[in-house]
This record gives sequence, C-alpha cells and structure tokens, in this order.
Amino acid sequence: MDVQHYFIFNPAAGAKNAREKLQSQLQKLDGVPYTLLITGRVGDAAKLVREVCEHETGLLRFYACGGDGTLGEVAQGAQGFPNAAVGVWPCGSGNDYARMYGGAERFLDLNRQVMAPTTLVDLIRVNDRMAINVVNLGLEAHAANTMLRFRRHPLLGGKRAYFVGVASALTSGLKTRCTLTVDGQPFFEGVLLTAAFASGQYIGGGFHCAPEAHNDDGLLDLALVLPFPRLKLLKLLPIYKKGEHLNHPAFEGHLRYLKAGRVQIACEKETTLCLDGEIIRGSEFTIEMLPRAVRFILPEMPA
Repeated sequence: MDVQHYFIFNPAAGAKNAREKLQSQLQKLDGVPYTLLITGRVGDAAKLVREVCEHETGLLRFYACGGDGTLGEVAQGAQGFPNAAVGVWPCGSGNDYARMYGGAERFLDLNRQVMAPTTLVDLIRVNDRMAINVVNLGLEAHAANTMLRFRRHPLLGGKRAYFVGVASALTSGLKTRCTLTVDGQPFFEGVLLTAAFASGQYIGGGFHCAPEAHNDDGLLDLALVLPFPRLKLLKLLPIYKKGEHLNHPAFEGHLRYLKAGRVQIACEKETTLCLDGEIIRGSEFTIEMLPRAVRFILPEMPA
C-alpha cells in the first residue's frame, strides 16, 4: 500500500541552519514523494496534521522536524487516526524524547526513517492539549519558559538557556502552592519546588527527571520535589540531572515519586505549566495518560 509522507518543519525550533540541513536530507530521499509543511505559530503543527488525517486515506506518516514541542503537537494531530504514524527529525534545543532511544543521531537519516517500523507509545492529555514527553510544574516550567526566551541568544542560547532559567527561578525564590489529587485520592497539599509528570525520562536537554518512566506502560511517572535551601539545591542539581535523585539520601524527605493514571492540580494562583517545552498558563489542570495512543516511527540504531 502506498504511504504518504509529510514533513512538518518548525522554523522557530533549534539551530538557524536547520532548514538547510532538512532540505539536504529531503534531497537524498530515494524516490520517496513527500510534502513539506511549514508552521507559523504554536498550534499549527497539530492543526496541519489533523487536517491531513481528516481528508486523506491510506497510510500517513508525519515527521516532526523541530523539538519536543513540535513532536508533541504532531502527535496530538495524529491521535485517534490508526492509519497515521508519527516520527521525529530532531532539530530542537533539547531533543529529549529522542534521547530515550539513544539520541538524535538515530533519527537523522530520513531514508531509514521512511522505511522504519512503528511502535505504539503513550500520550499525555492536559486539559484540551497533548504532550508526548514530559509535563512540568514549578521550577522546571519556569526554566523551560526562560529557555524559550533565550534560546537564540548568542551567549546564553541553546542548552545553556535552561540553566539560565534554573538560576532565575532560584534567585526569585520560586515556590508553587498547590493541591494534587492522584487517581481520585488526595496526594499533596502545600508548597513544591518542582514537579514532573512524565511519559519520557528527560527534559531540558538531558535532565534525567523521571528515570523509571516508560513511554508505553500507560502510566504517568510523577516526580515531585519539595523546596530546599537555595545553596543546598545548587549542590543537588548535578545529582538530579544524572537521574540519581530517587534513592539519594540528600533527597530524603524532599522527594515523592509514584506512578499514576490521572492527576488533578489546583494552584493557589495562576501559574506556568510546560508541555514538552511549550508553555500554557492557568490555575487548574487535569493531566491523564492515554495508553498506547499513537504510532511512533522507530528506525534502527545506526551502525
């Protein structure tokens, strides 16, 4: 059966020369007809994919050419269409979803991608939005928001922008007062430093926030960190980045980690929530896992 291939390119993501690199890869495709679609604003990728799925029949493959936010949007658009599969050509600042599969290099050869098999993976629904990797609240959401503002900065851009965001959160004394209900049961009420609701494992270009997460088990991994004194937190960040925080004695009494299907969040005031690097604001959120909700294109590791 013929397959239709669509490449969804986000010019706002990643390096300035990403378009040229993508065009070079597209020119190397061996007799594969394709359509290149360019996004102009947040939400475009989901809209473009949804429109194609609603009007085209047969097998459809959509390749998110951008970062994790672009991939999450493409997955949102394809969700609910069993004839659609989603892939990624990573050119964002973090590329953290690809990191679970060994890194961006696995996905850069488009000739391997168009022939690759697919695997079913989970999606995260947040109110009326979708994410595929991780949803963050508190310090990590603040850091991601800062990363978006500084990612093109000549000195503070790229992955360094995430550390700028962390430093900003620390100097501002960021704390989030909220109530969390997990699978219908009260779980937490008070002030938290940061929280990750994860299908994937990494955020911020390599912070291993949810080291026990699996993106096909139908469960959210909730990693909640309570406030630390600032100076102590600076010393603990390398431990958190490596994913060694779950059993580290320094985090005892400050970390709660569990798996769940649905989490409801009520914040004392409007706050920032980060979905795969994209920012939304509000005071009440429902986060739930959609098990094995989309097909993900997974090429073999390069030799």
